[in-house]
Amino acid sequence: MKNVRRVLWLSGVAALLILPTSCLHAGFDATADAAGDTRDPGAIGGTGGVEAGPGEASVACPAPNLTCSGGSATGICDPVCQTGGCDWCNQKCSYAFDGVTTQSICASKAQKVFPQACQVTSSGSLQQSDDCAPGSICLAPTIGDNFTYCFGLCRSKADCLYGVECGQRRLSPAGGLVGVCDPPYDQCGAGGNCCDPVAGTGCAPNRVCLLVSPDLGSGHSRTVCDFTYGDGRNSAPCSLSRDCLLTNTCINNACRQICSSTNPCPNGGICTLWGSEYGYCPN
Repeated sequence: MKNVRRVLWLSGVAALLILPTSCLHAGFDATADAAGDTRDPGAIGGTGGVEAGPGEASVACPAPNLTCSGGSATGICDPVCQTGGCDWCNQKCSYAFDGVTTQSICASKAQKVFPQACQVTSSGSLQQSDDCAPGSICLAPTIGDNFTYCFGLCRSKADCLYGVECGQRRLSPAGGLVGVCDPPYDQCGAGGNCCDPVAGTGCAPNRVCLLVSPDLGSGHSRTVCDFTYGDGRNSAPCSLSRDCLLTNTCINNACRQICSSTNPCPNGGICTLWGSEYGYCPN
């Protein structure tokens, strides 16, 4: 009887030694995420992600796939749409200047957006990076400025929020151009908060008041407190209001003097309304 109890005791010890070992090898499939995605997380054009270690789940980081107008993006990724072959867990698609042309690159990502100030590192090289969020880029509004802001990237007006225009700005002092969205527009009229594009008042320091396209819904004029203005005089070619001199705006690709009921056109010219509050003078 004593020998039988000894055999039973040894059998129980053996079972306890085996049980923890089998539990250590239990786990779940590291090749699939919670949504059942079994694609290679490191593949070009795939989800991107962090490689899983033994017994760990992979971290899937899909490309942001921002709403965009598409276009002729080339290279490793698309900075406007945020698609392509970057490590989307740690990177965003951005732009850099290679000395000849503007190229798409994978750069470290952050969270800042317009109108937050930002910092650029390795400006003017293919290692250029900044601390703006995916779909944004850090620029000096005017080359030589000591301050930089995060601007939303775009190819057309359709890529910009709130109906603002998409226009080109300089990427770096070394060169390069990128399409970015204008700052937000302000509506004039009752309840509006627009600046005065004739008097040049109503904007913060280092900003200028420009007249832009009216609001199609309300019919009111709109303005923007932009960072720069151009030297386009009356009838000079333009693409955006900031291509023209102050107190001028861009109408049908030509600079025109701004007018209103209290600021008539010189020499008896007729003021053509561009929205309810402001208009433009003839040639």
